[in-house]
Amino acid sequence: KIDYLIRGESELVLTEIAQLLKNDKDISSVNGLSYKKNNKIIKNPPQKIIQSLDILTPYDYSLFDDQVFFRPYNGKVLRAVDIELSRGCIYSCSYCVETVIQKYYGFNEFSNKTGAITNFKSYLRSKSTEEAFKEIEYLNKEKNIKLFRCQDTNFLTNRREILNNLAQKIKKSNLDIKLYIETRPEGINEKSIQLLKDLKVDGIGMGVELADEDFRMKNLNRFASQKKTIEAFDILKKNNIKRTSYNVIGFPEQTEDSILNTIQLNKRLNPDNITL
Repeated sequence: KIDYLIRGESELVLTEIAQLLKNDKDISSVNGLSYKKNNKIIKNPPQKIIQSLDILTPYDYSLFDDQVFFRPYNGKVLRAVDIELSRGCIYSCSYCVETVIQKYYGFNEFSNKTGAITNFKSYLRSKSTEEAFKEIEYLNKEKNIKLFRCQDTNFLTNRREILNNLAQKIKKSNLDIKLYIETRPEGINEKSIQLLKDLKVDGIGMGVELADEDFRMKNLNRFASQKKTIEAFDILKKNNIKRTSYNVIGFPEQTEDSILNTIQLNKRLNPDNITL
């Protein structure tokens, strides 16, 4: 049985609910909350989107047993954590949960040429350079964390100023760390490679999805070309950054030939890891 459902970002909603319950007050009017009353579904207005993720940090890692920090990574076991430097994605791929969140907050329009939502700067939000580095430095020095798996939906669409400043702080600090990020082929080029190296990015996951360009554009609202995808994987390989190819097999109306072509594309990309 579900009594209440939080829609959108939950941190501030949960905080407000906890404070109200602590004082024995009614929570039914909390924004972002949905519930059933008299056999009707009540959907309260959305909670305001969190503009700065600094208000959510730092996390209290003392709540976790030490064993949760051990993660497998490329044949080794490292002390690692998931970390979030930003939220949001400028793209509106039809199959992605990000699209649902975009629409919930009123971002309903996107470009038919790139798949990017309009006014995307209002949707992207992040931690400041100072808070991001402080968290990374603390976890490395106090918890001996070596690998940071960044949960940013599209790491390289983060504000370049923030990434550049963070890269300089990490570079100067000589922290013994590695970052694993997720991004799209459009963001990988010769100019961004140095930034990735300064950030100590060791591995990158990118969505290939499937080989059929027309299918991707018409059915998935995804416009990264085959040529650009191949170039991105080649550039990363040349610069010794590990590459993971994300694929989806079994889309509605996807043919057997499409699946076989996707396998062939992955052979050409020659990634270090493949995820289906």
